Amino acid sequence: MSGMTEDDLRILSNYADRGNRELYWNYLSQLDGADGYGTLALGVVRNDSLPGQVANSYAQDYARSQHDNGSRFANAHLTERQWEEFGQTLLTKDLELRQTWLRRDRPDLALNLPGASVMLAHDRAFEQHRLDPNCWTPRVLLQAALEKSGPQKLEQIWTNMLDNEYAGVSRVSNTGYETFAQMGMAAGSQYLAKLGTTEAIQMLEGRSAVDPNVIGSNSFYAMYFEKEQKWVNVSAGGGHLSMREETNPGRIAELDDARAVRLERQQKATQFHEDDPHRSITRSPLTASVDGLPDRMQPPSKLADIGPEHRDYALLQQVRAGVNAIDAHAGRTPDENSERLIASVMTLARQNNLDRADHVVLSQQTADSPAGRHVFVVQGELNDPAHLRAHMPTDVAVQTPVEKSLQQLEVATTDRQQALAQSQQQEVDTRQRESASMRMG
Repeated sequence: MSGMTEDDLRILSNYADRGNRELYWNYLSQLDGADGYGTLALGVVRNDSLPGQVANSYAQDYARSQHDNGSRFANAHLTERQWEEFGQTLLTKDLELRQTWLRRDRPDLALNLPGASVMLAHDRAFEQHRLDPNCWTPRVLLQAALEKSGPQKLEQIWTNMLDNEYAGVSRVSNTGYETFAQMGMAAGSQYLAKLGTTEAIQMLEGRSAVDPNVIGSNSFYAMYFEKEQKWVNVSAGGGHLSMREETNPGRIAELDDARAVRLERQQKATQFHEDDPHRSITRSPLTASVDGLPDRMQPPSKLADIGPEHRDYALLQQVRAGVNAIDAHAGRTPDENSERLIASVMTLARQNNLDRADHVVLSQQTADSPAGRHVFVVQGELNDPAHLRAHMPTDVAVQTPVEKSLQQLEVATTDRQQALAQSQQQEVDTRQRESASMRMG
C-alpha cells in the first residue's frame, strides 16, 4: 500500500517543530499520490491564490464577530503575527493526525487525510487560539453534511473541494447544489452569499502576503521605504495614486511586526531539511507570485485576460464602447480588427497619460486626407477646447497584434504609476522639509 512513510513524517515533524509552514505544505504537495490539500494550504500561507485569499479573509471576518454570532469565544481582531501563530499550530495538529493514521497501518490516509481529520485538525487549532472552529471556510457545510447525510457525504464534498481545477466562483458554484441539499435553502443561501461576496472582493483587492514591504489590499496598502525607514500609505483607487506618510505609532508598530513576520517566513522557506528532495516550491492555484513573479497574473496577451481585477479594466471598457460605436456606425460586426484597434487605442491613451477614454473617434475627411486615416482617443468633451487627446494612424492601430499592444500597455501603465508614486513621494518630502523649517523658525 502506497502512502506516507516514517521518513516523510520525520521531515514533516522537523518543519512543524520549526513553524515552517511553507516547507511543510510544500513537502506534502509534492509527495507521490498527494491530493490537492497541500497545494491549497500553500495558497493560504502566502495569500497568493484566490482560494487562499478567500480562506484568510473569511476566517478573519468571522473571528471579528464570532461572539456576536453565538460563539463562546470573544470577538477577535487578528494581527498578521497572530494569524501566523495559528497557522503554525495547525501544522502540529495536522501532523498528529497523520502520525495516528500511520500507526493504524493506513499510510494512504496518513498521506491524504480524510475530510473529517482535516476538520478535526482545524477545530483543535482554532480552539487553542480561542477562535471559533467555524472560522474555517468549509466547516459549516462539512458539518451539515455529516449531520444530515453521514461521513460518506462529508468525504465526497471534501474531495470535490480539493480539485484544483476549480477556481474562484466556479469552486463555489460546483458545490452549490450540495450546499442547499445539506444546509437547507435559508442557511445555504446565507453561506453561499458570504462566500460569494468574499470571493468578489478578493478578486479585486486580494494581495499576496509575500512582499514584506507592501502590506494591504490592491487599492489601499502601506509601502515600506527601506532607505528612509518609513511607511507610506498608498491609495490607488479609481485609477488615481495618492501617498501619505504613516505617522501613527501604533499603526507603524503593527506594520513593522507584519513585515517582520514575512521576513521570518521568507527565511524559513530557504531552510530545507537535509533529506527533503523537493527543493522547488509548488505554485499555488491561480498565482504567479513564486520565483520572483509579481502578485498579479502575468501581463495579458489577449483582451479577454483583462478582467475586473486588472488595473486597466475600466480603460478597456471605455475603449471597447468607443470602438463598438465606430463599428456600428459603419454597419460592421466587431471582429479581430476591432480587437486590435481596441488594444492599440488603450496603449495610445496610457502612453499619453490619459486617465480615461471618453471618446474614440476617426478623423474626418479633409482636402489632404481621407476620412478615417487617424483614430483619436479623447479625455473630456469633444467640443471642449481643454480636452486631452492623442491620435495614431488607423491602419497601424488595426494591424498591430493585440499581444504586442498589450505588452506596450503594461510598460506604459507601470511607468506611469512609478512616475506618479515618485511625484507623490517628492510632495511628501517637500511638505516634511517645509514643516521642519517652520518648526525651526
